[in-house]
Amino acid sequence: MRINWFSPLPPKKTDIANYTQRIIPYLQSKANVTLWTNQQEWSQEIEKYASVKQYKLEEMPWFELNQGDVNIYHIGNNASFHGEIWHISRQFTGIVILHDEKLQDFFYMLNSDKNNYIQQMKDTYGQEGGENARLFLNGHYSMEFMAENYPLTPLVLENALGVISHNRNTYLSLSQENQWLTAYTPLPYVNNEFISDHNEQNQEKPYKLIIFGFIGKNRRLDAILQALSEFKQKDSFHLNIYGQLWDEKYVKKQIEILGLEKLVTIHGFVSHKELDLALSNSHLGINLRYPTMGEASGSQLRLWSHSLPSLVTKIGWYGNLNPSAVAFVRYDHEIYDIHQHLQNFLDNPQEYKNKGIEGKKILETDHHPQLYAQAIVDFATQVCQYRCQSSLNRIIKRVSSELNYLNPNLLSNSSLDNVSEAIKFITFNQKK
Repeated sequence: MRINWFSPLPPKKTDIANYTQRIIPYLQSKANVTLWTNQQEWSQEIEKYASVKQYKLEEMPWFELNQGDVNIYHIGNNASFHGEIWHISRQFTGIVILHDEKLQDFFYMLNSDKNNYIQQMKDTYGQEGGENARLFLNGHYSMEFMAENYPLTPLVLENALGVISHNRNTYLSLSQENQWLTAYTPLPYVNNEFISDHNEQNQEKPYKLIIFGFIGKNRRLDAILQALSEFKQKDSFHLNIYGQLWDEKYVKKQIEILGLEKLVTIHGFVSHKELDLALSNSHLGINLRYPTMGEASGSQLRLWSHSLPSLVTKIGWYGNLNPSAVAFVRYDHEIYDIHQHLQNFLDNPQEYKNKGIEGKKILETDHHPQLYAQAIVDFATQVCQYRCQSSLNRIIKRVSSELNYLNPNLLSNSSLDNVSEAIKFITFNQKK
């Protein structure tokens, strides 16, 4: 099978790029994969496993794409990484791997002309959608409200033959709509770097808390800092922040205001090796999300790869995690629950260590990349078989619509069946 794979590639600062690099060696062993990117540069390491082709949206080599069996488009909530991929998916059908279910922010970012955004909302949700888009642009609604009530998911899937989700709830929701072939498979994870045994690490105070990744407002850093500043035994902990902050000046100011300069360190974006070392030397991870965009979390899998216990928000994908492998924080009781977990950790650190150990077992059982690669190929095969029938259905629908327009009384059910059979006969005989 020949697969055209559209995704951000390392060194782009998105975990979807890291995910692609992790999975390609396994996928390439089962299919012939070509990676397509609009980036000017990419990791040379990835070319050991698959050829990389650069594209320009205005000069797409459509003939070349036709040589493949299926296109796979990776769509996440950041328009700068996935905007052009979506534009291509609208012109060339394929499979969408939906990394985020709620894509309101994607379309807001994608359209510099907000009239286009308003029209997209109107086309998807009718007059109400268009009116509320205007209200949102005028500050009457928050992005959280818009994402929850108008996720714009149908717009990103308008030309998809199939959809893969890493979130079981998203999969069930899309399956019920009966518009696409759908599949669920857990997000894969592999880390070939040396990982020290978390169970043998130093357990002396201060205990090291860690938050990492691409840290936007929904990662709840404000609440985490507030909770730490108000915790009576805050000197028993030190928070390390790794990754890209949405506003580093703002975060530094909050740390200063809350008097946490000695208890919080901002490390910035670091290499995978340095981050793995930091995780191996940490005691408790913090992986809160609110609102969630429906994403599965590569960060959570990385925490589990180090047998590291973690706090997660009880919502979306995170809310369905095994409670023996994570510690839940309620989004409407964040400060209280964080305090409870910090105190419980001080009283019984072994309870939390056990959660990390259980998470490592889940990672090894459910998130193996070999299983994921096979699931991708199996689903792509199913989509290719379905594509022919789907094309016929579209042709039949178009012909019926045109005939009905010319003469509304022309087509009975029996004559429509005859038209369908004639189209199928012509199609299959042309193939022969």
